[in-house]
Amino acid sequence: MVASVRIATKSGRIRLIAEDRDDIEVDGRATVVTDDGRTTVETTGNALEVRVPIGCDVVAGTVSGKVETKGPLGGVAIVTESGRVTVEQASSADVRTASARIEVGRIGGEFRAHTNSGRITAEASGASDVSTASGRITLSEVSGRVRANCTSGRIEVRLVGAHDVEAETVSGRVTIELPPGTRPHLPDDPAEARPPDCDCTIIARSVSGRVSVT
Repeated sequence: MVASVRIATKSGRIRLIAEDRDDIEVDGRATVVTDDGRTTVETTGNALEVRVPIGCDVVAGTVSGKVETKGPLGGVAIVTESGRVTVEQASSADVRTASARIEVGRIGGEFRAHTNSGRITAEASGASDVSTASGRITLSEVSGRVRANCTSGRIEVRLVGAHDVEAETVSGRVTIELPPGTRPHLPDDPAEARPPDCDCTIIARSVSGRVSVT
């Protein structure tokens, strides 16, 4: 049974598919080495399609090329210089890129993402820590603490529970949506203690843009 996969390429698209299987299948020219449940797939510049077992942990790295995952994976870590990153479903996700758009579907646990230039979007996630220098951040259903930061771009966060949020942008609107009945603490000073009758602390700032907490 393959428990984890590491994929490395200098350029070329990586498409990874999780399905009901025990082995790994690689479509594309690559060196494949498996040792004690851990598989390494390496190529210098070819498009790859890799099929892995459901729940498999994945580490993928590329200098230039799109990275896409389909199906339910375990922990996913992706590093790329440029190229769009799309993760459909995973237990956790950590995505780092210099210049690329990051899109994730349903992340059961922690979601981390950083890009210097590009939009970050998530359909559903646990605790989230995301940042982009230039691009919009949209976190649609978050069930955990949120940290969101960008220099130029709009930030939108919708919580499915009472969780702390820290969201800041220099230029752009910040919108935080809380579940009905939530009693937020909105301090002027971040060091201010939360009163006992409040459910969560919301810190939202924009130098040039409207801030809305509903």
